[in-house]
Amino acid sequence: MIVSNTSPLIYLAKLGKLELLKRLFNKIIIPWAVYEEVVLRGKERGFIDATIIENAINNDWIEVKKIIAEDINLSSELDAGESEAIQLAKELNASLLLIDDAPARTLAESFGLSVKGTLYVLTKSYKKELINKSEIKNLLSRLISLGFRISPEIYGRILEEIDK
Repeated sequence: MIVSNTSPLIYLAKLGKLELLKRLFNKIIIPWAVYEEVVLRGKERGFIDATIIENAINNDWIEVKKIIAEDINLSSELDAGESEAIQLAKELNASLLLIDDAPARTLAESFGLSVKGTLYVLTKSYKKELINKSEIKNLLSRLISLGFRISPEIYGRILEEIDK
């Protein structure tokens, strides 16, 4: 069972690669707060990625679930989507939580959750031959141009891994 926060959904939708989640994991679960942030507020603002994600929900490969209870141990520094994604992953004993924000990742890992992000989805897609070498390089460049923050070290490591 895979739970996702907002940013992997948005970035993959903006890249036109949201379907990689379906091809890798079959089904993704998101908490209600992520749905509100991505779809409801995204559509209000006219973001095309909101409609792409809503279509995936309507096609039943992204499922929206409400959390059972707020966890008082979650940091007040996280937004509602991050908090609910971590809580939902805990409640469902998820095999993986997709989340990009570093403080949220650290907190999720402190609960014993397996945590990956958008870059993992792209590199795993490359390894599974769902995308080719030139495509992943192009997607990484586009991701950065969209405002995705990646350290030069991690970017270099990914390029080395791709070039093996």
